[in-house]
Amino acid sequence: MSALLGRLFMLIGMIILPIGLLTGLLKGNVSLEVRLLFIGGAFFLIGWLIAKRPAE
Repeated sequence: MSALLGRLFMLIGMIILPIGLLTGLLKGNVSLEVRLLFIGGAFFLIGWLIAKRPAE
């Protein structure tokens, strides 16, 4: 179950990251881009750590 939750968090992070990148490139809103990239990266990292834990 934790691997599934971890992969879900990783997927959410992978969806948020390109949205942040496109926001910065197309609209020129760098502060929102940095916030979205940080949030997406945090989701991905948390998901990776959850999925990496051994099954109990």
